[in-house]
Amino acid sequence: MKIRKNSENREADRIPHMAVIQYCSGDQGECRVAKMFNYSSTGMYLELNYPPPKLGANLLIEVLNQSEAAPDPIVEYQTPRTCYYAKVIWKKNLPHSTAEYGVGLRYLFTAHSES
Repeated sequence: MKIRKNSENREADRIPHMAVIQYCSGDQGECRVAKMFNYSSTGMYLELNYPPPKLGANLLIEVLNQSEAAPDPIVEYQTPRTCYYAKVIWKKNLPHSTAEYGVGLRYLFTAHSES
């Protein structure tokens, strides 16, 4: 039996950290921008203002630096970046938040790349 480490029944403690990310879903073939609010060694939490990807969807996630998060959709990447492959494991409406949806992701694996 696996013992959970915290009161929310999670495998790993969350680390609060806000970052802008871009995710691409293989089944939709489109990339969208969202905000990450925390992460752990096993996954991350995003908030969105548009309908989230489907449960079980596999996503390629790239953490963007501030200049890459600009509204210009065509950006040349000049700095090292971190990419994650993750699966949508839960999603919920956020009626009392500035965002419309919260999304929980579990990492499939992590890749670091340099441009």
